[in-house]
Amino acid sequence: MKTSLKYALFLAGMTSLPAMAHITYSGRDFGTFNGIAGESQTRWNNSVPGNFGWVDGTDADWGDSHKTRAYRFHLNNDADVKVSFQSQVFTPDPTAAVPNPVPVEGGLTPGFSLYSGLAHVAPFLADHDFGPGSTAIRDAIAGAGNTEGSFRALNDWSITNDNNDPPSIFTYIGSAYDGSVDYGTGVIAGGDGVPDHMVSKTFHLAAGDYSIFVGGSDYANQSVLPQLQYGISGTVAVVPEPETYAMLLAGLGLMGAMVRRRKSIG
Repeated sequence: MKTSLKYALFLAGMTSLPAMAHITYSGRDFGTFNGIAGESQTRWNNSVPGNFGWVDGTDADWGDSHKTRAYRFHLNNDADVKVSFQSQVFTPDPTAAVPNPVPVEGGLTPGFSLYSGLAHVAPFLADHDFGPGSTAIRDAIAGAGNTEGSFRALNDWSITNDNNDPPSIFTYIGSAYDGSVDYGTGVIAGGDGVPDHMVSKTFHLAAGDYSIFVGGSDYANQSVLPQLQYGISGTVAVVPEPETYAMLLAGLGLMGAMVRRRKSIG
């Protein structure tokens, strides 16, 4: 979507949205995992503005990270990790710092991208798309004025803060989204083919820090005003590796054979 139209939509939708936030992980930190199968954490009652933030990062002019939400986790050892997100309806706390007693919408068609690396966190200033440093980073890659923001859903990307600290670098690992999307350039890879407002994918990961950026996958929703808040919940879980399943099945098969042999002898 062209930058001028994107800004027009953004300004028109401001009355229905809380103040624009920079990239933070507040309330969206899944914590640390040791890589042991069965470890799991869920984060509830988060929301994204609009239902298009993830898919908008798949087109040629990139996307605005403010239309996504950033999550994080740390892995102490290599493991298979399942990442899941789904739509959620909830009513925010009216006593919160930014009171909002209006129920948050359901109906999100979630998409997410997983990266190694983290955004700047305290004591550093938070990263955001529209500081001079962030603009300079993407202008050097895509050319001045050719991007809507810094977010790239299917590629590596980087961003910085108003102090122009060394950029936060997000190294792309993989992505997944709800349903199947083709906005005129062909079907985007990673769709689960089932538009049921939830999506999950398992990744084999090395030890390290990871960021997940989540948003909607409804490309046409960019032109829908006002831009509503869509509720979302997410889970990160360490799951058994395929080799473990294979060993388990082999063991069960062996036990079954032994039982049959004993019965035949008896």
